[in-house]
Amino acid sequence: MDTTPEQISARTAAAWTVALAILGGITGYVWDGPFLAVTCALSLAGGGVLGTLLSRRHMVATIREGQGKAAALGYADGVADMMMLGISAYRAAVFPLSGPDAVDAAERVARRKAAYRLTAADGLPHQIREAAAAALAAIDDRRDDEAQTAMADLMNAVQEQRRGM
Repeated sequence: MDTTPEQISARTAAAWTVALAILGGITGYVWDGPFLAVTCALSLAGGGVLGTLLSRRHMVATIREGQGKAAALGYADGVADMMMLGISAYRAAVFPLSGPDAVDAAERVARRKAAYRLTAADGLPHQIREAAAAALAAIDDRRDDEAQTAMADLMNAVQEQRRGM
C-alpha cells in the first residue's frame, strides 16, 4: 500500500465522498423517495469532493509535517538507544562482574572510544548529553556507585525524551 501523502489524501477523499453519498442517499430516500435520494447523494458527494479539493494542499502539508516529526523522533530514539548500549558496554568493561582483571586495557579503551563517539552523535538533546557526560565521568573515575546512579539518570532522561516528544 502506497503511503505517500498524496495517496493518503486521495484515499481519505474517496472514503469521505462515498460516506457522504451513502448518507445523502439514505436521508433522501427516507424523506421523499428515490428521486430525492439520488439528488441528496449527488449533492453531498459533490460537496465532499469540493471540500476535499479545497483542503487537499493543507492535508498533504499536515501529513508531510507529521512524517518529518516521526522520522526525527525515530532517529533521536535510535541514537539514544545506541548511546545507552555503548555506555553500558564501557561500564561493563570498567566494572566486570568476573573481577578487575577480566577485561584487558585495550578492550577498555576501545569501548571508551565507542561510548564517547556515540555520545557525540548528532540528534541527541542537551539533557541526554549532560546525563551521558555525568555517567561517562563517573565510569572514567571508577566510581561504581555514582556510575550506577548516573546510568539510571541517563535512562530516565532517555525515557523522558520519548514521552516529551
